[in-house]
Amino acid sequence: MKESVKTPKNPWPPALCAVAIGGVFFYLLAHSAPDPPRKGSNTNLDVSDIINADRIETNFEETGSIVPGLEKPSALAIAPNGNIYIAGKDAVEIFGSDGEALSRFEMDGTAKCINIAQDGTTFIGLRDHVEVFDVDGELLAKWESLGPDTYITSIAADAENVFVADMGHRIVHRYGRNGELLGQIGKKDLNNDVLGLVVPSPHAFDVAFDDEGTLWVVNSGRMGLEAYRSDGVLITSWYKPSFKLEGFSGCCNPSHIAFDSAGRLITADKGLVRLKIYDVTSGEFKELIAGTKDFPTPQPLKDIAVDARDRILVLDPREDTVRIFEQKGGDRV
Repeated sequence: MKESVKTPKNPWPPALCAVAIGGVFFYLLAHSAPDPPRKGSNTNLDVSDIINADRIETNFEETGSIVPGLEKPSALAIAPNGNIYIAGKDAVEIFGSDGEALSRFEMDGTAKCINIAQDGTTFIGLRDHVEVFDVDGELLAKWESLGPDTYITSIAADAENVFVADMGHRIVHRYGRNGELLGQIGKKDLNNDVLGLVVPSPHAFDVAFDDEGTLWVVNSGRMGLEAYRSDGVLITSWYKPSFKLEGFSGCCNPSHIAFDSAGRLITADKGLVRLKIYDVTSGEFKELIAGTKDFPTPQPLKDIAVDARDRILVLDPREDTVRIFEQKGGDRV
């Protein structure tokens, strides 16, 4: 990894401010035609600049879509061979990189998340447990439930470990590939500068590996990200609570993360939907991919992924469709 980022011991003051104002902001957003203020009132809050900050021309455009035949499509992943996996209620559909439907396999329940390991093994998170499938969609294992309070939201697997984000317990569980529970990541430990994961919403708790194999965890209540070693040691962290385009606002953002081939961080915000690019090490905002011109309805997206061609795939729940964004002028295969 690049040089670590120094962060304040306590990012709570700006984060709490953003959360508090965020409640007011999204209330006003939901009530877009309020009664006119009474004469003499000086409490009117103008949020137009915040709402319109992303209505700018970007270097990306929407170039296609995939409409799955699933009921309740809920999770998205790119396999090492480039195939696109879309999971939903009781099934997973597999598409080629060109959007052609290839195959489908059945499962029992609605997927909350899906990840395809380098060897083709498919890991699917249901609400309280993980299920494992081989390359042909045959069920290999059903791991033990983590309990009734569990709410699994994201999963990431490497050659040795499987990391499972659990919003119900505000923790990331570390498993061996055989399903053995090995430890936890993100638990509050002030002696080692781990402030603990703050996750107010199941729509905003994601995990992903960068191009160097480092695990990044969204700490959405603090409006930022944290990088961990597999043994739970915190490597670095950064937080950007702000109503400006380059930051994260609302109760909890970003909602989803992914990485492109250059190791740049792709984020999705919920509420005001915005797809953005950051330098993951420094937290520096790079550019906007798409904003409220493309996603006019405040909402949480279901999932995002980036393929080998650096196309950004977005599972939009309004029409249960995977929308595809690409850099303008790029090669089309």
